[in-house]
Amino acid sequence: MTHAANLPRHLYVSVDRSVMSRGQKDGWEDAVWFGLTSIPHRAWGCTVMLQCGALYRGLPLSAIAHDQVGHDQGWELKDAQRWDCFGWNFTTIEYDYLRELDCSVWLASRQHWMKGSYLFTAEPYGDGYSLEPSQTKSHHFIALCNGRITCVPGNNILWQESSFTRNKSLAKPDWLRVQTQTYHAEEQAFDDVVGEETA
Repeated sequence: MTHAANLPRHLYVSVDRSVMSRGQKDGWEDAVWFGLTSIPHRAWGCTVMLQCGALYRGLPLSAIAHDQVGHDQGWELKDAQRWDCFGWNFTTIEYDYLRELDCSVWLASRQHWMKGSYLFTAEPYGDGYSLEPSQTKSHHFIALCNGRITCVPGNNILWQESSFTRNKSLAKPDWLRVQTQTYHAEEQAFDDVVGEETA
């Protein structure tokens, strides 16, 4: 079981003291976010180091701001994360092609688009959702222009890559459909042209 993984690179953030103190303290604490945990049917758990040297584990994404602008934003877990974790197993990756790309994110909880930039992706594997083509999702972590972070699937993002993308309307093509099938090369009929004994 994986359960916990490194972020592709650590991130300097601030975290909501009221969440860590169960309402006993207000304000924000500087932190380094370096880890992520996954428990089925729960929100992602963020692991951070505080300036005092303490580690805090299981922090919800809604308690993290990547910029001080985020300190003044009302931000709920439903804004920060679209889907709960699928299972125990996942890996994190910073896709080279998406690294630092700007994007627009559809926030379903607020029913509007918000600008942001790519941080990294968590890719679940080995669970029933990830093995079902119509349900599998990449969980993209995006730093939003409001100073907060959200985690959404790919179908909630439109990317801006200046040398390639041309979409000005913030709309996906209406002909795109969810992938519902799997493909297997070995299902093709054996053609007897190249035998198994051929070197």
